[in-house]
Amino acid sequence: MDFGKCTRIRRCSGYGGIGRNPYNRVPQTSAAKIVVMDVAGSGKTTLGRELAASLQAEFLDADDFHTPQARARMARGEALTDADRAPWPARLAAELQARTRVVLACSALKQTYRDVLRAGPVRFIFLDLPEEVLQARLLERQGHYAGAGLLASQLATLERPTRAETDVTTLAISESSTPATLLERALKALG
Repeated sequence: MDFGKCTRIRRCSGYGGIGRNPYNRVPQTSAAKIVVMDVAGSGKTTLGRELAASLQAEFLDADDFHTPQARARMARGEALTDADRAPWPARLAAELQARTRVVLACSALKQTYRDVLRAGPVRFIFLDLPEEVLQARLLERQGHYAGAGLLASQLATLERPTRAETDVTTLAISESSTPATLLERALKALG
């Protein structure tokens, strides 16, 4: 998949991916700040980049904001504790608030982390995948510090969004879901 010149803090340009808009129109949505969330291997970065390109927004990957120590721990297959993660949601919230139009790919595993990200108006998209699909994706993934060894701890930590979290849209994803259909569903859900 070609993501053009889409970097963590820049507008996506030269985009040739599935979200490319041949009519050069930005889809209408009331959401200016969007967080695509779930555990490792869910496709949040892929969908986040697609959304950012379609909405002409900046893309941020929360993985880029972990400390080097946290990345090293995860690369060793060690789960992060709440103490390890404590400064991370606040950094991400500041990054969200510093931008006008932004899509953030972030695990946001706990409601308390999502609450920190809610420092301003934010919409969340929760990618809901079966564990076996996540496991298969992580076993195939290369070049990323968060591997299959972290899945069990992330699933154990995950606090699924509740009905009270009205700013969260859940997209149920199957093994046959494609990035193109997910993008279409996400844009429709964001209105």
